[in-house]
Amino acid sequence: MEVDDGSSLDKTEIRRIILRLVSIHHCHPGMVIAKTIYTEQGLVLIAKGTMLTERIINLLKKRNISFLYVEDDRLKDIEVTDSIPVELRVEALNAINEVYEQISMENSKKSRVFDGVSIEKLKLALKDLMKEIKSKNNVINLLADMFSYDSYTFSHSTNVTLYTIAMAIQLDFSEKQLMEIGIGSMLHDIGKRKIPKEILHKKGKLTQEEYEILKLHTEYGFHILRNEPSISLLSAHCALQHHEKIDGSGYPQGLKGDEIHYYSKILAVADVFDALTSDRPYRKALLPHEAMEVLYAETYTHFDPKYVKVFQQSVATYPVGITVTLNTGETGVVVAYHKNFPNRPTVRVITDEKGNSLENPYDLELLKYPSIVIADCETILK
Repeated sequence: MEVDDGSSLDKTEIRRIILRLVSIHHCHPGMVIAKTIYTEQGLVLIAKGTMLTERIINLLKKRNISFLYVEDDRLKDIEVTDSIPVELRVEALNAINEVYEQISMENSKKSRVFDGVSIEKLKLALKDLMKEIKSKNNVINLLADMFSYDSYTFSHSTNVTLYTIAMAIQLDFSEKQLMEIGIGSMLHDIGKRKIPKEILHKKGKLTQEEYEILKLHTEYGFHILRNEPSISLLSAHCALQHHEKIDGSGYPQGLKGDEIHYYSKILAVADVFDALTSDRPYRKALLPHEAMEVLYAETYTHFDPKYVKVFQQSVATYPVGITVTLNTGETGVVVAYHKNFPNRPTVRVITDEKGNSLENPYDLELLKYPSIVIADCETILK
């Protein structure tokens, strides 16, 4: 490859890498897991170094695993760290679960349904997440956090909270604002506790009547949260407004533009992105850059462009371990990403433009070469 500005590339030999990010749907027996997978309780489900079998692959699909890190001896050694430590994710999941469990079809009509202990646990878990995200000051890469989950709602609420807090920190929110939007994110779907399970967990397409019932979760959630003295009314509005769209086509009130609180605008971006990057019964998970394309397409109709831009700067569009093709025809694997420049990661080039494996793979920092861009991305191990 020739670089326009005449700069010489650093082709120094780098440590041996052993992992690639692969879609669960492209995994096959004989692959070796390169990063331990945990349960919601923080227990080891499948340990690093385990060889995949058909039984294990089917288990992981049932446990809602979308992507895996697997060993690949053709590359050089890179460490992929969790965006959030295992114990903090478990703390948040448990706190959300404890609050949700206090809601039922019957008691959600009471003036106050939460006990003070569960709300305090929720706030403590949120403070720990905020502290962790602030300390790292890096983009969020939740694909690196290898977790199976039994409840999509709890896992989704945790992920949405992480994305939302990362955005809010980028926007220089105060501690009070971070707590308000954080609690709102953790509990934004709590109204789903009043939705019949046969609708909530239906694998096929909802009928129009079923969809109208599902939409009521926003109002149910608002009424549940607004009656809790220790929860801000603005947090309750996160539950109410997270499906509103800035062009007025959302629900439940059909609000437009600035009629929607900015907490809810931020939450809406995180909510849709996490849903798109998760395997669902009716479709496979999208990769982060594919989900970002959906966000871009719905900017000015669904999403406020200000918050789409902030979100782009807060997440890893091309996560470490993903295989990419450059516009030069060469292929490589993302080995590092840069805050505020999500589309310009560092790529380890492993084949030339003709598909021939390089004897000495090298790192290419795309920030230094504006004319070189990622043309394609995949999660198939070749």
